[in-house]
Amino acid sequence: MKRLRQLSLPVYMLICCSVLPLNSWFDTSPSQSKLASRRLVLVLDGVPYETIAELKAEGHFNRFKLPSRMISTFPSLTNPSMVEILHHDDSPGYEDHFYDRERNRLLGTIQDRLQGQKFIAGTFRQTFDYHADAFKGALGYVAAPIGTATLAQIDLMELRHAFRESDAPLFVGYIGETDSLAHLGGKEHLKTFLQTVDRTMEELIAEAAASGGHLEVEMFSDHGNRYDTYKNVKLNDALAEAGFVTEKTVKDERSVVLPKHGLVGASMLFTQPQNRARVAEVGAATTGVDFAVYRSDENTIELVSRRGRARLLRNGERFKYEDLGGDPLKLATIIETMKATGVIKADGFASADDWFAATREHSYVDPLRRLFDGFTKHIKTLADVIVSYEDGYLLGSPMLTYLAEMRATHGNLLRGETEGFAMSTRQELPPSVRGYELNQLFTLDQRTKVHGHFSGNGHCQLGPALAQHVLQSARTNSQP
Repeated sequence: MKRLRQLSLPVYMLICCSVLPLNSWFDTSPSQSKLASRRLVLVLDGVPYETIAELKAEGHFNRFKLPSRMISTFPSLTNPSMVEILHHDDSPGYEDHFYDRERNRLLGTIQDRLQGQKFIAGTFRQTFDYHADAFKGALGYVAAPIGTATLAQIDLMELRHAFRESDAPLFVGYIGETDSLAHLGGKEHLKTFLQTVDRTMEELIAEAAASGGHLEVEMFSDHGNRYDTYKNVKLNDALAEAGFVTEKTVKDERSVVLPKHGLVGASMLFTQPQNRARVAEVGAATTGVDFAVYRSDENTIELVSRRGRARLLRNGERFKYEDLGGDPLKLATIIETMKATGVIKADGFASADDWFAATREHSYVDPLRRLFDGFTKHIKTLADVIVSYEDGYLLGSPMLTYLAEMRATHGNLLRGETEGFAMSTRQELPPSVRGYELNQLFTLDQRTKVHGHFSGNGHCQLGPALAQHVLQSARTNSQP
């Protein structure tokens, strides 16, 4: 059955679209823009820094300066990260299937995702000049990875068309299928598609120059993806054994709401306040869990793990780490260096910038600020407990578990799942950049959006896109 699901969509594409004219496979019509100078900002969901750096080292993306590590939020998920980067209004939930505390229920069904007016309208997605329709994004899980790669090609083709039709001096386009491709196809499939992105950007830059204009391109991703073979965390079983009941609403003192969205490396739990410590302890003791965190008061986070405990304190934009035994975030050596250089003051606190500078090469990048942000920013209904999984573990939608074999994921606090990328043809970027800094670096607030272009050309684009995917795969396989 799994093999049949994988073959169904590619077979459909070939039969349904083979009659398309060959010249429809490639859109080479020149840009009609009359502007002398333009800028394209391309958002590629879920592309890890390491993948872009590897492609750059192999000779791709030659027009771009060196890539920067883009440090995502915690949890390292699209909704909070894009809210932070775009300076947009808070998202209703950490993901699109979320718990609403005011209504005391889980919201955001698969039907909502397939309806653009609910998935796109009123969210950060509506601010893009190009965004694929929600249905295509969901379809990418049906016949992975070929179906996913083909839909990514459709996304790129339609974004290119939308850019050529637009006169916006700053055009911001979003491709979400890169995240699905990392999840379902793994590193090689994602690299193959990114080479197509590279050539497409080269074509657009050359077109602008040929018409007497000038095009600068900047790109970034919202979080990383770590390639691995993944196991499911049995958090539901652990909670049940501890006497809790996982359900869709908080009914009583035993209730825990555990939204299962996607297949990701962190989980957000909702319960009554007096349960936070116990739920965190149960989560931390579960196989595959790195640590669990909860707020004991407005400026204090308690961290629990099998390695030990820690307390995180905040005073404005200054942070302190108290090791309560076991040093679970492995910060002892870093703290000694910070003390020796005078960065950590007598009260044990250091500024957010100093913590960032000291931990940018650490396995947990910028951990204190990001952990506090996970409980205080970007999301309307904030979690009571957040569980971060070890690399190689995840938890999520039972339906996606059935449909797909995960080859990469994101969500936890560790580097691989955290670090996206940012790079530009017009400017050198620092080695690492926090999400909220991208807004200024890429002047995203200068957008004067003329109109949004949301793809919806239907299945007849599948033939050209499949051809693009096959040709790019052939090019990649022919390289020494």
